[in-house]
Amino acid sequence: MARLGEYISRSTVKKAGVLFGAILILGHLHSLSSFALPGFSTEIPSQLQISRKTEVAAAFQHAWTGYSNYCFGHDTLRPVTNTCEDDFGGYGATAIDSLPTAIMLGNEDAVLQILGFIAALDFNVVKGGTKIQVFEVTIRHFAGMISAWDLLNGPFSGIAKDADLRQALYHQMIRLGDVLSCAFNTPSGVPRDWVDPKLCETDQGTTNTVAGVGTMILEFARLSDITGNDTYVKLAQKAEDYLLRPSPAVGEPYPGLLGSSVSVATGSIVDSKGSWGAFSDSFYEYLLKAYLYNSDQYEFYLERWLAAADSTIQYIGSHPYGHPEWTLLPYWDGANSKNLMESLSWFAGGNFILGGMVTRNQTLVDYGLSIADAAGAAYNMTATGLGGEFVAWTTASSCDDGNADESTCDPSNSFRSSDTKFRLRPEVLETWYYAYRATRDPKYREWSWSAFSAINQHCRTESGFSAIRDVMAEDGGGKIDVQESFVFAEVMKYVYLIHLEDHNTRFQVQDSRSGAKNTWVFNTEAHPFRVAGPPV
Repeated sequence: MARLGEYISRSTVKKAGVLFGAILILGHLHSLSSFALPGFSTEIPSQLQISRKTEVAAAFQHAWTGYSNYCFGHDTLRPVTNTCEDDFGGYGATAIDSLPTAIMLGNEDAVLQILGFIAALDFNVVKGGTKIQVFEVTIRHFAGMISAWDLLNGPFSGIAKDADLRQALYHQMIRLGDVLSCAFNTPSGVPRDWVDPKLCETDQGTTNTVAGVGTMILEFARLSDITGNDTYVKLAQKAEDYLLRPSPAVGEPYPGLLGSSVSVATGSIVDSKGSWGAFSDSFYEYLLKAYLYNSDQYEFYLERWLAAADSTIQYIGSHPYGHPEWTLLPYWDGANSKNLMESLSWFAGGNFILGGMVTRNQTLVDYGLSIADAAGAAYNMTATGLGGEFVAWTTASSCDDGNADESTCDPSNSFRSSDTKFRLRPEVLETWYYAYRATRDPKYREWSWSAFSAINQHCRTESGFSAIRDVMAEDGGGKIDVQESFVFAEVMKYVYLIHLEDHNTRFQVQDSRSGAKNTWVFNTEAHPFRVAGPPV
């Protein structure tokens, strides 16, 4: 079989079942229905689904009221002490990150409140310093504003009709795009991660992360398409090119899989340590999603994603002893790997599933489902029903070689939590959302609801939802007093969407049975953008 790293034509990409036909990964792990069923009818939401969506909206309102009462305009509410933090420059991270979810929930009071805040925001004023972090502001604030623009000028045009607020959103979106563009003013065009918006100056860091460089293309391309100004997308594409054609060879230990750091001076990859988690995760995510956004323009991005997927299946993916049905994604350092997976990496299951649906390749879908099922096991093994920040596992080869603790060479203990904090991260919910869209297997929706119920039970405070210390303790081990903005942007949204059964809702990702194509694509913070190219 030709390696995917040798790059295949788009016509080949679209032929089902040929890309991975020679790869054996435990056979088909799931028997799924056809990607399009003739006569598929629209389902009528059940009373249970309606009730659950109402509960999600109520949870959003509970946390929004707490944030509004104690910290509106600040970045973050600490929901135990009800104190405020400006950890993202004081741009109101929670407010802006919440905006698309509030729109989709039809919470017009919150929408108007946030739009009014955006209209009055001065991006030159940075609280707690002089610089903003480019990556975080891009995926949370910038993407939240772009998504709100698309939603309010599309499926939710009946909400927040105030022309002045909409015009202010448009101008502020451009203003923030200009601020973030300053990050690319470097010798190579690789952005730095900190920018002074008043002086349009960067920090003097010598490297950026692969994620920091490779998680700009969706947001900057969308702003260019909305405004008709291609300045933004050209900046992102120039930086991305260093990752699409990486050098030196040590920076790409497997075809399509990179190290974690990029030289700002040259664009070279400076190490071979990588993962599907921190420092790299959304780079791989955006390779596929850039193709979804514009399949005419970003065909090569898909080819690089397929190369990464192929290498992950052949070289990286791992299984706990006694559980070949579960796939986990370890860290790699060149040819070596470490059987530790952080919660950020769980998104990869959904990414594989989405890629499999787009390319109509069942092997990719099945591989993603094996990651989704491992996430289900990780949540099921704890006292709280929530997953820890890290999991570790023992493989059959380690047990056979005598290189593992005998106690972990038992199927009941070969897969375990190694860091038991729960930081309210959304990546597991994200993967279960894609798994449900691909299969309509109700277990993924029920797992999502069980996790949401556990969050309500163990994380809820008087003013919001807090991270907890120990998922293995019956009481959660106490609260950490942290509620990041992605609780609003992602956790609430994915639980809501997995229960939204209206097949006319075009901002959902494709349904594997309906034959519908993707007319929207979600950024890494779950903010939906309208696609610009032919839907795939």
